[in-house]
Amino acid sequence: MHFDQAEKMAVVKAIAETIDLDGQYKVGELMYLDELMKTLDFDAQYMEKAKQLSSQKAVPALQGMTKEKKEALIMMIDEMSEADGVVHQKEKDFLVNLIGILS
Repeated sequence: MHFDQAEKMAVVKAIAETIDLDGQYKVGELMYLDELMKTLDFDAQYMEKAKQLSSQKAVPALQGMTKEKKEALIMMIDEMSEADGVVHQKEKDFLVNLIGILS
């Protein structure tokens, strides 16, 4: 799936926030992150830049995406939440909030 630059930055921000929610970087998350980095074509430096993106800029970019892109993002966040084998309550809440934003 191809995301334009604003969408990609917002998507990577959402991915980074999902990883940070439980305060721990676990092997499964890092392995899935590596897969996403290759698929979406970004590196650690890009991810750090995405983390600095304000929600005020990220939310409109996410809301403006096509239905297919929104579904792909929800699947990525769901996979990331499950990647370490434990879905933390904060990750569940984030996913529910994200779905609400995208609706």
